[in-house]
Amino acid sequence: MPNDISTLLAFRIVTRTVRNIILRRPICIALEVTHNCTANCHHCDKGEAVEDNAVGAEAYKEICEELSPAVIQIAGGEPLLRNDLPQIVRALYRSDRPPYLVLVTNASLLNREIYAELREAGIKQFSISLDFPDERHSEFRRIPGLFEKLDNLVPDLLAFGNGDVVINTCITRANCPYLLDIIKKVSEWGAKVNFSAYTDLRTQNPEFNLRHPEDTSKLNSIIDEIYSGNNGHGVVMTSERVLRHFSKYFENCYTANCRAGRRFLVVNPDGTLTPCAMFIEERYDSRRELINRFANKNECGRCYISIRANTEKSPWELLTDSLRFLKLS
Repeated sequence: MPNDISTLLAFRIVTRTVRNIILRRPICIALEVTHNCTANCHHCDKGEAVEDNAVGAEAYKEICEELSPAVIQIAGGEPLLRNDLPQIVRALYRSDRPPYLVLVTNASLLNREIYAELREAGIKQFSISLDFPDERHSEFRRIPGLFEKLDNLVPDLLAFGNGDVVINTCITRANCPYLLDIIKKVSEWGAKVNFSAYTDLRTQNPEFNLRHPEDTSKLNSIIDEIYSGNNGHGVVMTSERVLRHFSKYFENCYTANCRAGRRFLVVNPDGTLTPCAMFIEERYDSRRELINRFANKNECGRCYISIRANTEKSPWELLTDSLRFLKLS
């Protein structure tokens, strides 16, 4: 957690989380302020230009205040494409109160000046994507020179001393053998890393699934190594429990009891609500409509991305993992 997060704010985030579990309200929402992106990643459905019909800061503020989550991930597409992003952040920010604001970005447009402006506006964590520990990342994202930029930018931003940069890596069949190398690179930068799990729901491309027994065997060996010594345990924000669940998901290509619309959901650029990023065609004007028409009938289990994995924990798991998160920060 960033260095400037007060004990009071941490307590209020935990309190909001517990309250929302009891009230069956979302713990975290992804505010996708644009579906356009500067990248055209092999494992993602974004890239081609689309018409967002996006609303502005005040509309997002009203929607998010009604949903009242503990955490908001401001994402896309690439959110830095929005020229009014600082105004959006300021509209959502509450001093020493939830929601905790996270910016999810590929960092192709990020620099020191934009970082400083967004921090001042209220961003508490910058979540930067990384798929490989070298130039293969640029190739995978189809942005020439992107890894070289990150190799300079991440340490540069951390030099501010705020401790607010977290690397986000989506585990795929392509990068699974190099996860320890990614952890090593992130450690060299002085950052932390959080993992998510690939799903072919976005692209209908099973190529990146860990679909063979030897794939999950390799992943389990890597997890063993991470948590057996000084091989990344202090760098990895993702709990061992969640990483083991990722492995189980890959083994079965299924995880039951999805709580999309209840524990988490997506706000689209136009202000409509979607249960998760895999079903952006499912758009609703209110959470009540989303619950009645989707969540109450939802039997999907074909993804186990980070937002789902981290919001569907039991209250005890949420508490213990949160305490570990605070200890690591």
